[in-house]
Amino acid sequence: MSEAPEGPNLADRAGYKLWFQEHVRYSDVDHNNHVNHAVFLNYFETARVSITRKPELGLLEPGENFNVVRVEVDYKAELRFPGNFEIGMRGLKYGRSSFRLGQAVFQGDKCLCTEEVVLVFMDRATRKSKPLSPKLIDWLKEHGATAS
Repeated sequence: MSEAPEGPNLADRAGYKLWFQEHVRYSDVDHNNHVNHAVFLNYFETARVSITRKPELGLLEPGENFNVVRVEVDYKAELRFPGNFEIGMRGLKYGRSSFRLGQAVFQGDKCLCTEEVVLVFMDRATRKSKPLSPKLIDWLKEHGATAS
């Protein structure tokens, strides 16, 4: 008997509304001639920061920050140089002071890698977590997140 998946299928391209365009750099490739596993974390971070920190969104007020507290990555296929690809991002869950995002690397319709990342909303001065802002909760819901 197989267990039902806990959440959405992160490898399903149709589940994403937020997209970031990227390309493979020669320096991303390891001695196996594919993108090194650790580089995918850089791709995900660049996409996540580029999307969530757009000033026009206003998801962070001065003195607020997001801190990564957990990352889970599944590698599905190789990514090689040269190449262009897209990173999809969606909301998954949110709680009082933290939220979970799903991300995936796609070349066309092929999913190469998925990530689930948990971030904590925090006060920069005190370095303590704080409740998610109503604006952030609305944005997360708009992009697929549900309450934990």
